Amino acid sequence: MELTEEAVEHGIACLAQLDEARQAKRARCTRAARDAASDDNDPVDSLSPVFDRFTLSGGEAVMQSTNFSEEEINMLWRVVEEHVVLRWNVGRGKKCKYGGKDVMFMMLTALKHCGKWDVVASVFKINPPTFQKMIMKFTEMISPFVYARFVEDTNTKWSMRELVVAGKTFSNFACARYATDVTFQQANIPYGLCEGRSIYFSGKHKLHGYKVEVSVLPTGKAINCTSHHPGHVSDIEIFRRNQAFHSQNMKKSEADKRLQDEGPLVTEYPDEWALLADKGYQGLSSHFRAITPNKKQPGETLSIEQLEENDRIAHDRVLVENYFGRLTSLWAVASDKYRWSESSYDTLFRTCVALTNFHVHLNPLRSADGDSYSSYLGCLLSIGEDVIAKRKTSQKRYRNRREQRLRSMFRVRNESSETLHRSSNSSAESDETVYGL
Repeated sequence: MELTEEAVEHGIACLAQLDEARQAKRARCTRAARDAASDDNDPVDSLSPVFDRFTLSGGEAVMQSTNFSEEEINMLWRVVEEHVVLRWNVGRGKKCKYGGKDVMFMMLTALKHCGKWDVVASVFKINPPTFQKMIMKFTEMISPFVYARFVEDTNTKWSMRELVVAGKTFSNFACARYATDVTFQQANIPYGLCEGRSIYFSGKHKLHGYKVEVSVLPTGKAINCTSHHPGHVSDIEIFRRNQAFHSQNMKKSEADKRLQDEGPLVTEYPDEWALLADKGYQGLSSHFRAITPNKKQPGETLSIEQLEENDRIAHDRVLVENYFGRLTSLWAVASDKYRWSESSYDTLFRTCVALTNFHVHLNPLRSADGDSYSSYLGCLLSIGEDVIAKRKTSQKRYRNRREQRLRSMFRVRNESSETLHRSSNSSAESDETVYGL
């Protein structure tokens, strides 16, 4: 077909029309994108839209959700980012639609607030079972890394020599490398027979729950966290089960042996550094270099020197109580009644300890943390007393009702026997009358 002048003009007109339509469409898209970019409530092109929405609501929204400021969360993300990127949403299978930083933010929120999954899941508009599965999967992935980074690395960094050089030893007992104590957390009463449930009962707190031993340096950071133990296990028994850690970390290196050591029990244990513990560890000094308060014997009183030594021990050992106060105030999952699976407890608690170390690094411990822990212990004792009072009331009510039932049964039985006796007597009288006739 021959290309005529009319055909060329028609083709040019069609192309011009297409170009006008394309330019008009581009203008509409550009205007829409500009409007979206100017909207402060709608973050554009973000790898963490959930976190960004909370930051746009103000710094208080982030702090109230996680107990961490926006800058502190960004610092934490820079530490864990490489580990998360290499392990989150990789491989085959269905991927999570939330990025690593968003899930980390939601995990911090869950650890702070969670008693029930649906409460926190509703904040992020996620189905509770989906939210639970996502958070637990992320926590199991990140927990070993943060524990190694913030807890085990702290133990490696702060040897006794480093503590002495930095001037960060305990003020009264410079020979002690760390303080050790056990914290208790209430948990649901396990299912099963009474014998199986009783091992979780703590006689001190009058509650069922778990115990965990934590060791804290004079710097205010934890260097060890044991797996959980049933509530009935004594503090000193938990220490003995963790003997491998204590033996390794109390042992003096060849360089440490050149450091000055004039503390208690140095004659009995010349190759060990000491540790500080409370009265629950009485008798531990027969196997370890453990400095514990003097305990009053029955019928005796402590001397002034012993009381002064107890005060010095308490002054140094209060650090571990301050640490527990920070731990329990930061994370509800480590302080409120634990309602989730027991198999997940160690993972969650170790994550909380690691994140508490990170928080202490940015915000050193204060005496207010110790007051917070005292309030926590007081709350546990109050709950235990309430449980006992309710149990006694229930038992008394049961005994009263049982007594009433037994009285009713005896009364009915007596009335029946009396009726039977009267009927038998009247029958006998009738027989006598008949025979008498």
